Amino acid sequence: MAEALPDDLALSTTHIPATGSTFAVVYGCTELQMEEIARRIRRAGNQLHHPMLMPGVFVELERKRLLSFVERVLDDFVLRADHLENEPWDPATRMNTEETHKYLSLCLRSRSLIDHIKAVKRQLAKFSEELDVVAEEMRLREDNVNREKEQVIAEVGREMKKRIRDVMDEFNDKMDDCNMVICNTSLAMQTVWNHIARQDSKTNTDISKANAAIAWETKHESAQMRTIALLTMIYLPLSSVAAIFSMDMFNWEANAGESVVSKHIWLFAALSAGLTMITLVAWFLGTRRAKRMTRKSKKWYDAPERQNSLEV
Repeated sequence: MAEALPDDLALSTTHIPATGSTFAVVYGCTELQMEEIARRIRRAGNQLHHPMLMPGVFVELERKRLLSFVERVLDDFVLRADHLENEPWDPATRMNTEETHKYLSLCLRSRSLIDHIKAVKRQLAKFSEELDVVAEEMRLREDNVNREKEQVIAEVGREMKKRIRDVMDEFNDKMDDCNMVICNTSLAMQTVWNHIARQDSKTNTDISKANAAIAWETKHESAQMRTIALLTMIYLPLSSVAAIFSMDMFNWEANAGESVVSKHIWLFAALSAGLTMITLVAWFLGTRRAKRMTRKSKKWYDAPERQNSLEV
């Protein structure tokens, strides 16, 4: 019935009305399941005469198998629910990747069990209809059948239908339990995501405040730089003129026949030109190297190999 779960079973059965014999083969059963089948047949009593005995046994095996999976899911959920209710819980520290995967796995297992139980319920509905068909065929038989045996088989059929209804009601309860697990697990996951979103919002707010502070500081420093540039433009010419007049290269009180400009003025010009050239060359090489590093970074970022690796 629910073939995607472990310990799956399959049944093939044939009933021969003339001899009242039933031949059945159960595929995939374990040692414990074979022992349970034999035990149920030994304790069947009047049910041995019913053609649908083996499908009924198969239903009980499938019920036990599905309920065991549901109980495992409920046990895992109860343990986590008790942990959430009885201990302080901080999603930022407790809900790591592993814990998130466990909650997601619990939710998916519950959904899968609901699908399997629905599939089994559809088969049980067909089985209940087949019980009515068998009862009608037994009633319409014209051969010399034991009427007392017919009544026994009819009574067994009614009991089997009642048992089918009980199993379906039990499956409905288990589906409700699985839905409860899904809802509560989804609530826990939603709480975690809301907490993460709230933390992200707080972080973004802090970043915005920091950016505003940086912008204000930049504006303040820009105003200071403009003030410094203005003062430089005012005092630099004055300083240059004062430096020239204070140099020993010029003799402003020269007598007749003496030179106003020192013969070593060429040394001043050479040193000034040399230092200026060195400064310009250093600036050019530094900016050129920075541009080259920027181009290499951009080329690496736009490389097809890197883009393909990101897409994968």
